[in-house]
Amino acid sequence: MGKRIGSGADPGPDARISGHLAARWAKRTVDRLRRERSGINAINVFPVPDGDTGTNLYLTVRSAYRAVESLDGAVTLPQVVEAMATGAQRGARGNSGLILSVALRGVADALAGVEVPDAQSFAAALGLAAARARDALADPVDGTMVTVLDAMADEARERAEAGDDLLQLVLAVRERSRAALRETTGQLPVLRENRVVDAGSSGIVELFDLLCVTVAGEDAVAAVPGDSAATTAPETPAGTTDRSALPDLPDLGAHGGEIGFELVAHLGETRDRTRPLKRALTRAGGTSIVVDWPQVHVHTAHGGGVDEARRLLEVMDVHRVVDLRVEDLSSTRPADDPATLIALADGPGLLLSLALTGAFAVRSDRPDLREAVDFAAQLAESAAFVLPDSVTAAEALAGLGTAKVLRTRDAASVAAAAAVFDPSGNADDVLTDMVAAAAGTRVGAVVLAPEDHGQGPLLYSQGDALTLVDGRIRAVGADPEAAAGDLVDRLLGAGGDLVTLLVGAEMPEAAVARLHIRIDAEHTDAEAVVIDGGQSSSWLVVGVE
Repeated sequence: MGKRIGSGADPGPDARISGHLAARWAKRTVDRLRRERSGINAINVFPVPDGDTGTNLYLTVRSAYRAVESLDGAVTLPQVVEAMATGAQRGARGNSGLILSVALRGVADALAGVEVPDAQSFAAALGLAAARARDALADPVDGTMVTVLDAMADEARERAEAGDDLLQLVLAVRERSRAALRETTGQLPVLRENRVVDAGSSGIVELFDLLCVTVAGEDAVAAVPGDSAATTAPETPAGTTDRSALPDLPDLGAHGGEIGFELVAHLGETRDRTRPLKRALTRAGGTSIVVDWPQVHVHTAHGGGVDEARRLLEVMDVHRVVDLRVEDLSSTRPADDPATLIALADGPGLLLSLALTGAFAVRSDRPDLREAVDFAAQLAESAAFVLPDSVTAAEALAGLGTAKVLRTRDAASVAAAAAVFDPSGNADDVLTDMVAAAAGTRVGAVVLAPEDHGQGPLLYSQGDALTLVDGRIRAVGADPEAAAGDLVDRLLGAGGDLVTLLVGAEMPEAAVARLHIRIDAEHTDAEAVVIDGGQSSSWLVVGVE
């Protein structure tokens, strides 16, 4: 961890935007949005009224500042904005967070090599930020963050062309941002119906207002006439902190399961395939699509369920999904300081299954596994837990000081532990429940031998079905389906009432159906649950509880 940058006193009105000042602003964004997130959540009605825009923006800027904190020594402006953009993208949450991270990336790219920006370079940075944000959306909508960013960029360009200096430009853009925010109410029907401004745009205005104060000082900003509440809609007493002034807001916690799911994923493919991916997600029924390669944000269509989420994941996995977050948009927003669960898996279906439990699901075979898990754990608001899915993954995470790594070593134990995870529960109780669930699961797998093995007591050929129990080969056969049936019998021989079948990528659907029928017929006291894991490491994993 690098040095911390304190807040210090406000600079005078003749100050320039330096690396140190930008780092100070980055820290202040975290403090500002920590205070304002509940109010921004309260006016969140677009694209869905799930009441988490403020929280998503807060978590995104917190991730951005964590990257700034890792910088050592004297910092330059390009270093700070590059760190912010990288950190924001890695930790972006939700539609609003990803759009913000895209805008920050535009600023970073525009200011690369610019130690102290003038009015022209600052205007160019805002212009690229707005253009990148609009281009990241599959279907830009007026009255949203991109509209306000466009207005800010236009004002900055006009002021720079008119010969304004940097401070004059920043103050003018601040006022235009506030006016553009008020205008969102009339640009988007759902905002007009609820008499609110756009929640994501209010976050952008808050952040720029803070930048203006940091650059110009409190006195200079106070001398400019303007509204006292940046989030107030026309002729409406609504601010960001008083929900009682918003009588027409929908009930954010009672959607009846009709809103669907939000998926946020990072992709492993290095080649930027943004445009074809946006088209493919649109064809698959996705909405609210934002792509900032390699990160993707998409909602299922209104009322879309798990099957729709799986279809969208399949589209994204063409480019190899390496981690995944899923939010049930119909559920009540979680507590502000939830525990974080990082669960590892080696197949897209397992990623989705784990993410649906509230876990941050991570591909266990990614080359930067330790770095990815450590970064996610650092962003945890309270306790962080990790569920490795193999001995190899556990060894890669040995000594990790930012999270509690549990002793799970297989996909079935990970699934069992994740199923009882309660992000809002007491950390000690959550840990106890997950340990008990994992320990209470007997696990076996059928694996197709990758090569011939002609030494030792076990002889087998490439393609043979190997039956593993507790990680050790217990039987060798030619028919993986027969091996799967024998494995279920073996594991249920000691009792059990729940059988989880984690189906690998090579197991045929017909074989899954026949195994399910066999369990129903021969083990009448056991309930079988099938998860299409898509893992490549095993033909089938079986867990019995």
